[in-house]
This record gives sequence, structure tokens and C-alpha cells, in this order.
Amino acid sequence: MASFSTQNESIPTMTPDEIAQEERIIKLHDLIEQNIIIEQEVEGKPFEDSVTAIENIIRKANTIVKGYEQRQTNSLELVLDTELLRRNHEVIGKAIQCSSTITDTMFCKAISDVVCDADGTEDWDKLCGIALKYGRSLFTNTSILPFIDVKPKEHIPKQRSQRPKKTNVEEKRPSTSHKLERKDEGSAVVSNIHKEIKMIYKAGNCQPIPFFKLIIDPDNFMNTVHNALNVSFLVRENVISISKGVDGLPQVGVVTNPTEIADNEPLQNICRIDAKLWQRFIKHYNIKKPMLTSFKNAES
Repeated sequence: MASFSTQNESIPTMTPDEIAQEERIIKLHDLIEQNIIIEQEVEGKPFEDSVTAIENIIRKANTIVKGYEQRQTNSLELVLDTELLRRNHEVIGKAIQCSSTITDTMFCKAISDVVCDADGTEDWDKLCGIALKYGRSLFTNTSILPFIDVKPKEHIPKQRSQRPKKTNVEEKRPSTSHKLERKDEGSAVVSNIHKEIKMIYKAGNCQPIPFFKLIIDPDNFMNTVHNALNVSFLVRENVISISKGVDGLPQVGVVTNPTEIADNEPLQNICRIDAKLWQRFIKHYNIKKPMLTSFKNAES
């Protein structure tokens, strides 16, 4: 026959204070149940019987919770004591409402007779003096503070400084622009670009060259900007001209006789170009390689 061995499980032992605390909690539960029964029967019983039953519960509760100052408090015990106190108050109020001998008017008149003098002056300290005879001091604990109806502190929002709103300004070109001067260090590049344009112009049977197709470097946006700037110098020097093409886009032509327009006021073409416009004309002209390479070669 097989033998089985048993092992006693260790049961945690409670201290005398913990045992007494559990007993008080059980007794408070019992008093709350008695209070519920009294509340259910308050309409069918005389007012004196309901008050006497509540007085008995209060006496028992005072005995149970007596000595809060000398022992460590338990939050559950405090909550049950507070709940019982609230229920006792509600039962008394319900008993007063159900009693045919005491009405709200009679109750208010009784209070008025106590606090009001013959001349109509109110002195509520008289009522407090009567209540203090039947009241008792209670030990309070921060754990029951949530049950107290405290008006929250009013939060006053801070005034924020008003910031002026920024308005979107429509982009406008200046009516007059400053003329860009051709620097000495860029003279060689501008001269080389002029030679390139003349070669391209002759190779195309002296047909106007699309402006954006001429200046755009599909691999480098900044080179495109520099090409546009250098072309503007050539326009100012009256060696090339810019006109409107059939498609409505600008086109570049070589000035064959600069002396014919030398007496006129010099003009300078300053073109606004951004990355979006750059990408647009790369696709429009299907540009794979730049037509102007002088600036690119000078950088390398």
C-alpha cells in the first residue's frame, strides 16, 4: 500500500489588535444592516419607535468606535463608521417626514422660536448651545476627507498676452530693381557663356533659343540660378536679347549689331526661378544635359 505524506500549510496568525479590529468591522456591518431594516419599516412605525431604534444603534456604534485616539486606525473602519452616521441621519429625516405630528412648517417654527429674539434678531449661537449638549467630539482622519463636501478652489485662468496675427502678404515684384553689377572674377565665365550662346545660336540656324532650356542644368539647381544671372549681364550689355516666343515663353537671341541699340538705356533681365519652376521646365523641354557648361566647368 502506498503511503502518502501530508504537509501542514503555514496559516498566518493575527495579532490581538488585528483580531479586535476585524470584530469592530463586523459589528459595524451588522449595525448598518439594522439601519437598513429600520429605514424600510419607518413608514409603518410611530416616530418615537424609529427614533428609539436609531438611538440604540448610535449607542452601540459609540461603544465600538470608542478609543480611536489610542489605537491605529483602519480606513475601512472609518468608512463604515461614516456610512453608518450618514444613514442614521437619513432615517431620522425620513421619520420626521413620515410623522403626521411634525411637519416642515412646525420644524422651521421651532427653530425660529429658539434663534429669534422678540425684536426679530437672529442668534444662532443659542441653537449651537443646545446641539452641543447632545453632540460628541469625533476623531478625524484624512482618509475620510473625500466624504466631506468641500467646495473646490476656484481656478482663475491666467491672462495670456495677445499676439498680433501674421497676415499672409501676397508676393509682389518690385517696380524697380537694383542692377546687378558684373564682378571682375566672373568676367571670364560671362564671356565664355556669351561664346557658348553664339555657338548654339549659329548651330540652330540663328533661331531663337528657349530661355529656360538654355539656362537650366538638370543636375544642379544652383548652376541654373548662376546661368540666369550671367545671362542677365549679357542682356544688360546688349549682346543678347530676350523676347516673347510663339508659345508665350521667353526666348534668347544674339544681337548682331549692338551699336544700333547702344544709345538706348541699358536693360537687365532678372528672372525669378525656384525649384518648382526648375522641375517644371526640365520636364517641359525634356532636358537631359545642360546647354551651358562654362560655369559648371569653372567650378570644377
